[in-house]
Amino acid sequence: MRTGLAKDDLKSRCTPAYAGHSIITLAIMGGFKFIVPAADPLTPLGVEILGIFMGMVYGWLVVGDLIWPSIAGMIFLGLSDYSTVVDEFASGFGNNTVLLILFFFLFTNIINSAGIIEYVAQWILSRKFAYGRPWVLALLLMLATVVAFFMVSATAACLVMIPLIKTISFLYGFKPGDKWPMLMLGGLIYVGSTSYMLLPYKTLPLVVFAGYEAVTGETIAYLPYLLIALAATGVAIILFLLMCKFVFRPDVSSIVNCKVSFEKNAELSEYQKFVFLFFAVTLGLLMISNIIPGSVFPFSILKEIGSTGILAAAVMFYLACQLKEGQTINELFSKNISWNIIFLMAAAMSISDAFMSDQTGITEWMTSVIVPLVQGTNSVVFIIIVCVICCIFTNLAHNLTAGAILTPIILPIADVFGLNLPALVLCMMVVFDVGIILPPASTVGAMFHSDSEWVPGKSAYFYGIVYSVLNLFNAVFIVYPLGCMLM
Repeated sequence: MRTGLAKDDLKSRCTPAYAGHSIITLAIMGGFKFIVPAADPLTPLGVEILGIFMGMVYGWLVVGDLIWPSIAGMIFLGLSDYSTVVDEFASGFGNNTVLLILFFFLFTNIINSAGIIEYVAQWILSRKFAYGRPWVLALLLMLATVVAFFMVSATAACLVMIPLIKTISFLYGFKPGDKWPMLMLGGLIYVGSTSYMLLPYKTLPLVVFAGYEAVTGETIAYLPYLLIALAATGVAIILFLLMCKFVFRPDVSSIVNCKVSFEKNAELSEYQKFVFLFFAVTLGLLMISNIIPGSVFPFSILKEIGSTGILAAAVMFYLACQLKEGQTINELFSKNISWNIIFLMAAAMSISDAFMSDQTGITEWMTSVIVPLVQGTNSVVFIIIVCVICCIFTNLAHNLTAGAILTPIILPIADVFGLNLPALVLCMMVVFDVGIILPPASTVGAMFHSDSEWVPGKSAYFYGIVYSVLNLFNAVFIVYPLGCMLM
């Protein structure tokens, strides 16, 4: 039996660079308040909170770890005059959004383990009208990506779609590093990340909506939100295909000259049919709870239970039924749970609460910094500046962190300018969704950057910038105008 860490494990962590950056992380968290003086409207506590946040970002970005800098940040928050350590962990990990994310991971593990995603993707790709047509094939790959991102977590969807794209590329004679598969892998992240907002129960929409509700006291109407999200996804696919075909123009002759077909799907097993029905019913209940007025019985019960309760009940129901033969609960729920995201979200929600506290003056300070940048501009320039700020912050930290912190700061400023806040928050969400320029921007973005065999050299940074520019165009000129029309 193996106990402890092996020598190789210790060597991989205990390098001088890693230790040095870790010390800097903790030094920023604990020492920033002694170096930088408080200046109105920032209070001394506000300076301390900013230092803790900067230390967390340094840890996430430079040290390259999401878990322990998040824990350290919550400990330092608890040691400040703002709160206590116990209260920070209780509020962080007990936050409704964090609990919802946890149950969503458990729920999507059920769907993923049944092979439903592979079935849907294979069905889409087996359409005969795609044979020999590279951009029809690319369109179907993007549609399969949207379905995968819709049904499960972004990480789980990528774990299905990335091997699928590589397999298809090999099938048509492409090699790692060729332009067509590289574009498809980047498109997978770009289009998939945009479509991730289709369900408001996913992690990032939940974070952004929480900030919107904290500022306005209102909720986003689901039906117009869904229509705008569908439009944003459709535009993302169109922009991606146009850019690939007319700008990058990869060599696709191997697809044009090949008549390879995909085998027809086998029939769904009884277990898969049960899981498919289980998914549909749960999704229907989640949608109903957000569409039907809370005063209408029996839907008022769903409203009271909430999204977290519905997912928890769904997982409970599945466990009460007979599991797939040979499958244990531990095997099912120990896979594909991104604890990085859980810890990151707990810390992000804690630090965002501190940012909004009247004791810190941080909101007023950031307002005083941002307002001069947008003062005297028209609404289009204001929205462009906001989206660029969101994009930069997303790629330096993480899209969840950016959404949690910037949403409650930017919306009050936008309200002063008389902008449509629901439309603007959806515009910002589209920008937060696509974190691809730098590895820390998102989990799926990190997967794109880490695949040095298929996306060699600086290609990931180049394509990341290209897709981010397309995304900014989509947010400013498509999503916001549609939001103003429908919300």
